[in-house]
Amino acid sequence: MPPAAIRDPGSGPPAGYCRIGRHMIDARGWAAIGLFVAAYALFAVRERWRVPVGAAAALAALGTGLVPVASLRPTSFNGQGGVVEWNSIGLLVGLFLFAGLLHELGVFRYAALRLARRFESGPVGLYVVLTVLAFGLSAFVNSISVLLVLAPLTLEVMRALGRNPVPFLLAEISASNAGGAATFVGDLPNVILGTYFQLGFLDFLEYTSLPAIAALGVILLWFRFRLGATPTLRDPPPLPSPSSSLPDPFRAAIAVGGFAGVLVVLGAQGPLGVPVWLVGLGAGGFALLLAGRSLGRSVVRHFDGQTVVFFVCLFVLVGALVTTGDIGAMAQQIGGWGGGNLLLTGTILLWTLGLLSAVVNNIPLAAAAAPLIASLGGHPGVSPRPLVWAAALGSDIGGNGTPIGASANIVGLAAAARAGTPITWSTYVRSAFPAMLISLAAANLVWLVVH
Repeated sequence: MPPAAIRDPGSGPPAGYCRIGRHMIDARGWAAIGLFVAAYALFAVRERWRVPVGAAAALAALGTGLVPVASLRPTSFNGQGGVVEWNSIGLLVGLFLFAGLLHELGVFRYAALRLARRFESGPVGLYVVLTVLAFGLSAFVNSISVLLVLAPLTLEVMRALGRNPVPFLLAEISASNAGGAATFVGDLPNVILGTYFQLGFLDFLEYTSLPAIAALGVILLWFRFRLGATPTLRDPPPLPSPSSSLPDPFRAAIAVGGFAGVLVVLGAQGPLGVPVWLVGLGAGGFALLLAGRSLGRSVVRHFDGQTVVFFVCLFVLVGALVTTGDIGAMAQQIGGWGGGNLLLTGTILLWTLGLLSAVVNNIPLAAAAAPLIASLGGHPGVSPRPLVWAAALGSDIGGNGTPIGASANIVGLAAAARAGTPITWSTYVRSAFPAMLISLAAANLVWLVVH
C-alpha cells in the first residue's frame, strides 16, 4: 500500500485514517506500528526474549497480511528484492563462522597478549594499546567476538598488574562500538545498511572511517583521566606467552590470510558482480573447511544462530512498516524537519539513531533506518548515501550509552561479572554516556566534512 497522501491541514482525515502531523495513516498502518513498538519495547526490557518475541511478531505480521508471504523471497540471484535482506543474512552467516574460527585458533588472544606484554610496564601505554586494539579488531570482526576474547584478557592482565580494570574495560567497549562504524563488516548495522543500498567495503572505509577515528580519539582522552592511581603489585605474576595461545600457528596464518582475502573480495564485489550473500557463504564454507573435524564442531557450536533468526524476523517487522506506508510518513516528517537541507537532515538522523541506540539495540534500529533513508532520498536536495554514513555512525556509536545499547556491552559486562568485578548501571552510565555524547559530536563534525 502506498504512503498516505498529504491533505490540506484544514480538512479532516478520511474515514479509517488518523493524522500524525500532516500525514495520514490508516488502520493497517497503525496495526504495523503497534506490532513494531510492542516488539521493540520487549526487546529493550527483556533482551533474552528477543528471538521468541521477534518470531511471534513476524508471524503475526505474516498471518494478518501486513506482509505478504510471497515478499519473503528475493526477486533475483543477487539477493535483492523482497522484505528480507538475504545479502545481509548470507554475509552475517559467513562472518560469524569466520570469527568463530579465528577465536578457536587463538588469533585474537595472541594479538592482545603480544601487545600487553610489550606495554605491561606502563599503564597509559597499555591502556592506549588495548583500546586501539579493540577499535581495530572490531572494524573487521564482529565486536561480540572481539569482546568475548578481549574482555576476559583485559581483566586477567589488570589483575596481574594490580590495577583497576573498569576504565580499561569501558574504554574497550566504547572503542569496539566505534570501530564497528569504520567499515562495512565492522558491525551488524553497517551490514544491513550496506547491503540494502548496495554499498561496498571501500565505500564505508572512505566515508565512515575518519568519523569513527575521531570518535576513538575522544574516547581515548575521556577514559584516560579515569584510569585511577591503583598501584601495581610489587611482584605481579607474569603474563602468559603469546605463543601459548596459538596451538596451530600454520592454520592460524592461513585463517588470517583467508579473512584478508574475504575483505578484498568484498571491496571488489561491485565490479566483480558477485552477490554479497555468495561471498558470505563462501567465506563460511572456507572457515569450516579449514577448521576440519578437530575444530569444526567448536566453530559451529559458537555460531550465533539466534542472531541470524532475529535478523530475519526484524526484516519482516520493518517490511510491515514499509508495505503499509508508515516508513514513508516518517520520512516525510524527518524530511520536513530537515527542510531539504542534507547536512541538517543527516545530523538529525545521526543524533536520533544515536540516542535511541542507547536504549534500543542498534540492530533493529538499522533495519528500520534503511527503508527510511530510501524514502528520505526522494526529497529534493537530499542524497541517500551521506545519510547511510550518518545512520551507521549514529547507530554504532550511540550503542555506547547504556549497558544494553549494543551486544558488545552485554558481553563485556558479563565477563566482568564472571571475574568478580561487576559494573553497575550507574557506574557504566556515569562514565560511558558522556563519552557517547562527545564521541557522537566528534563523529558528526567529521561527517559534515567528508559526507
